[in-house]
Amino acid sequence: MRKHGATRRLTLLGGVGLLAGCESIGDTFDSLFGERKVPLRGERRPVLTVERPLGVEEGNQSPVTLPPPVLNADWPQAGGTIGHAPGHPALGLRLGEAWRVDIGTGAAYRRRLLAPPIVADGVVYAADAIGTVTAVTALDGRRRWSFDSRPEKDRDGALGAGLAFAGGSLYLATGLAEAMALDPADGKPRWRVELPAPARGALTVADGRVYVSTTENHLLALSVEDGRTLWTYRGQATVTMALGLPAPAVEGDVVVAGFGSGELAAIRASDGRALWSETLTSANGGGIADIAAITALPVIDRGRVFASSLGGITIALDLRSGRRLWERDVAAAETPWVAGDWCFLLTTNAELACLGRDDGRVRWMAALDRYKDEKRRRGPIQWAAPVLAGGRILVAGSNAQLVEIDPANGDIAGRVRLPDGVLLPPAIAGGVMYVLTEDARLAAIQGAG
Repeated sequence: MRKHGATRRLTLLGGVGLLAGCESIGDTFDSLFGERKVPLRGERRPVLTVERPLGVEEGNQSPVTLPPPVLNADWPQAGGTIGHAPGHPALGLRLGEAWRVDIGTGAAYRRRLLAPPIVADGVVYAADAIGTVTAVTALDGRRRWSFDSRPEKDRDGALGAGLAFAGGSLYLATGLAEAMALDPADGKPRWRVELPAPARGALTVADGRVYVSTTENHLLALSVEDGRTLWTYRGQATVTMALGLPAPAVEGDVVVAGFGSGELAAIRASDGRALWSETLTSANGGGIADIAAITALPVIDRGRVFASSLGGITIALDLRSGRRLWERDVAAAETPWVAGDWCFLLTTNAELACLGRDDGRVRWMAALDRYKDEKRRRGPIQWAAPVLAGGRILVAGSNAQLVEIDPANGDIAGRVRLPDGVLLPPAIAGGVMYVLTEDARLAAIQGAG
């Protein structure tokens, strides 16, 4: 009898993924139809609650050792590298704000920031909630240029943009169904093409290809030279989409992409052929409804793939064969951080878990605040994906706090005040952390020692 829903598929399977509506999806529909939501009476129950939460396993007392911090010069794509496993970036202690700059329009009821900032060649790039891209000098935050990615004929609405830097060009994909390459010197387009559907997140650029996920559950490979479509991978169909779409991970000739249906697929980069596929849904359910979407970036680390879904599954697989190495019944919306022999995972229950990279066993758990007012359970807090930097785990939240956590045991080591709430993971380059706040302020956070 099959107990788990993460089933290996060697061929692409059709079907409809079941996604339940969540607040961000409702916001998107409101913006499309111009209707204001009327709150319903009754008890509110979280739709992303995992019914069987993780627990620390007896006998798993292996010390959490990590690779030493390394000073990285750039953070050119979401997740830091094309495989989304940047290791252990260097970052000083006693963090404080070095500078901040307003980059445009912030998130609101009908607007969202879609992708984190990136850093390349001493410049930080970020996109606001309507798709305006701004470049600032990493050293002091001095504005270099801004570019409104919306077409002249359609400037009434947009939903942010995803960014990536590679080969001397800045690439972006927008919520208005366009992709383009910009000259990083002045922000002027080098090429611009229409997409068959809107993009809703970051993108990945590797080996002459720009990989873009669209709301149709398709992954497109575009040429970096002129934006022409090289191939299209059509994922499993789904009725509704979560707002965020994860950028695919790449290693060699393999692209690993997550989709709104809960499908995780390995695709050959050269021709778009499917290599293997999984559907990340749990037999135990993920709350009131079975929300299967993958919103976390898949991670490729030393020949293994790590992925999480809202459908209640976190899994590790062999990159080449798709063979399942371990699986845990836990939902996560944010990207796991893999370094050394450990995987740090933020669950939808606002718990940070340290899992063994080889077996998925839980070494420790740390509970983060779930509400600004815990006693009255008011003001729910959302947390961004965890990052490992400068010897500690850092998690930014919508409560305008950056929590520092000891990776050895999960103890909270400190808190840093941020200019505003943060829902996107930071970029780290040159020993500096760059965060994009919900009110569209880009801030540099660095250590004093």
